[in-house]
Amino acid sequence: MRKIYVFYADVFLIQNFLMDLLAVSGANLFLSRRRKWWRLVLAAAVSSAGGLTLLLVVKNAVLYAVFSHFLLNTGMVFLCFGRCGKKEFLENWAVTYFVVLLLGGMMQWLTENGMLSRDFLLWGVVGVLGVYGILFYLMQRRNFRNHILDAKLKKRGNCMQLKAYRDSGNQLYDPYTGQGICILSGERARDFFDERKDHFRLVPYCSLGETDGMLWVTDVDEMQLFDGRRTVRAAHVAVGIADAGLLEKRGYDLILHTSFL
Repeated sequence: MRKIYVFYADVFLIQNFLMDLLAVSGANLFLSRRRKWWRLVLAAAVSSAGGLTLLLVVKNAVLYAVFSHFLLNTGMVFLCFGRCGKKEFLENWAVTYFVVLLLGGMMQWLTENGMLSRDFLLWGVVGVLGVYGILFYLMQRRNFRNHILDAKLKKRGNCMQLKAYRDSGNQLYDPYTGQGICILSGERARDFFDERKDHFRLVPYCSLGETDGMLWVTDVDEMQLFDGRRTVRAAHVAVGIADAGLLEKRGYDLILHTSFL
């Protein structure tokens, strides 16, 4: 028996509108674009209406796919985020397209398995939470990576490469010299400094749960920081030695002082 497919334009319109709105909202959240809500809604509405028009007018499946995936999505991104640089526009487009593909694949899977008609609300909520969970994880990872810099310490002709973390919470100053103190992993410090040749001093500090702590501090001849675009050099930087286990397995070896932000 031949199957008869019934097309409901209103369902198609609403479904596409919600998917597009989720896509641009995800990009807006993940990339911290801070676009107003009404602009996201307007872009999603125009895109969903354009998608319905394409479906009714364009009969060739290949042309429909090309227009909907590239022309329509590109127009939606432009309406939502406006004019910007090439790199920023590409980021907006890529993240939006990624969410559209995730939601489209999920909807197709639910339809093929007969779940969409039975539990539309439940599976819709699960899908939305899943997509935003992935976006939140990626955003956290991106924010973490943005705070990590390639660094290099130099002293007595020795050089050590490491990862430095930009931390606005490190406001520790050396009361004897007035220098801001960076905190180095104890494990890396043992491989770099020499207790007999390097002059260490005890610096008092206060922190959460520690009111009268003492930190071993010495100076390096130079510290270099590279953020992917430029190299910053600082001479005679004070470096404190962290307690064992404090910075190990953290993904970075050095906590920068707030003055280096």
